[in-house]
Amino acid sequence: MINADIFFVFYLIVWGFIGTSRGWVREVIVTFTMLFALFIYSLPQFNNVMNPLWTQSEPIWRFFWRAMPFLVIAFFGYLSPVVARGRFQVNAANRFEYSLLSFMIGVFNGYLLFSSLAFWALQAGLLDGQYANLFTPPPGGWNKFFFIESAAPVIFSGSLLIFVLIVIFLFVIVVLV
Repeated sequence: MINADIFFVFYLIVWGFIGTSRGWVREVIVTFTMLFALFIYSLPQFNNVMNPLWTQSEPIWRFFWRAMPFLVIAFFGYLSPVVARGRFQVNAANRFEYSLLSFMIGVFNGYLLFSSLAFWALQAGLLDGQYANLFTPPPGGWNKFFFIESAAPVIFSGSLLIFVLIVIFLFVIVVLV
């Protein structure tokens, strides 16, 4: 069994390096895309349409139908082109700052992606069911696990999600376009 804490921190570091290779401009667009996906999940119309699929009897299908729209939206966010290629040229003097900013935004995107998936896996019953032997549960159970207790769907909900989405949208409009 794999310790969940170590696995998830390793996952965030890998996502940070993915962010470093892509650049902070693309990563900000992915952040906006994933937060927009969380906003879509908070809409009652979306919940009414998806609720019959989310109440399937098998935990793997409950997780699949919960995670698939989010993963599709995140996938298209990662396919985004370079918006402002000429405005943010990297020279030798600011290469470290550029890479560090890209790494940190990539880690945040990994947190958004992974914590959402872990939260929905717990809701679907995957972490307590037949797949429980993949990871060693943290002390106190899965409900006390950092990535589930402070998951993106829990933290970014309600008016905070709308406020953060507006701020990132304005940032994309003003700085990147």
